[in-house]
Amino acid sequence: MPEFDLWWRNPGAESDEIWTLVPDPLGPTTFHLAPFVVSDEHPHCTVRGRIERSQPPVPGTITLPAASDRSVVSQSDYLESIHSALDSIENTALEKVVLSRSDWWDETGNPESVFARKCLEHPNALVYLLNIPTAGVWMGATPELLLHQEGDQFETVSLAGTRHATRDNWTSKERREQALVTKFIAKQLDEFHAENVIIEPPIDRNYGAFVHLQSRIQFAANAKTHDLISALHPTPAVGGEPRERALRFIAAHEKQSRGYYAGYFGWTTVEQSTFYVNLRCMQWFAEGARVFAGGGIVSGSDALAEWQETVMKLQSIRQISRG
Repeated sequence: MPEFDLWWRNPGAESDEIWTLVPDPLGPTTFHLAPFVVSDEHPHCTVRGRIERSQPPVPGTITLPAASDRSVVSQSDYLESIHSALDSIENTALEKVVLSRSDWWDETGNPESVFARKCLEHPNALVYLLNIPTAGVWMGATPELLLHQEGDQFETVSLAGTRHATRDNWTSKERREQALVTKFIAKQLDEFHAENVIIEPPIDRNYGAFVHLQSRIQFAANAKTHDLISALHPTPAVGGEPRERALRFIAAHEKQSRGYYAGYFGWTTVEQSTFYVNLRCMQWFAEGARVFAGGGIVSGSDALAEWQETVMKLQSIRQISRG
């Protein structure tokens, strides 16, 4: 089969506890990579194989592809999109929309070394490095569990709101963002007639230089994992609310395709499944890397502050990339 590489470090594991998927058409595990929006250019990718313990990848293992596009979204274009969003929030039923942008970096080091540093710097995140021909070379350190399943027992999280670790208090805007996500998930679970639903109060979760509000949600359901993922993703944390209205706004106003940013990835077996939202991620090329970040726009959002939040998120990724 075409070249395929995948390494990851699970949340809470030691930085050198690395796992890999060895391709095997008869293997018990299927890896899934889904874009934010499925298209011919960004298909849903699957690889079947066996999970094995691995050494960290050696620099030079991955052959990086050439980049066909190194354009970026300017500050003025991003601010224009935010102002359009605020206008829609004021005058339509749109409550929240997440607007993303990407940046291009020429100086990135090599992905294998950056992966090792991310494993050290983000102990609470799922850190991964992926090379798959249909999608490219991607790396991320995501804080957001989309869905974990064992039998009819499930777990997800409502994660939203971002502040720098040096700031002590949450704003009402950030708490409202997180509450919107929790409300959305509860509504979706109700439509599946989920039972024994436990929604824990939001707590602070530290991920690198940032803190997020997170509520753990557990439930039981007689449902297929794929159907639940379709119902939950994208949550208002990466899309918006109401979802379909927000997705239409994103399609009309975002200046670049997200590709696999804010999509999801994970593993399925006969017994269990685990999926994460693809955040804090970057796509690698021979000439550099494209790095993604976004922010949630709600009533009262300050456009310049939202731009600056994406700047801080991108800078935090860059610091680790440069070593």
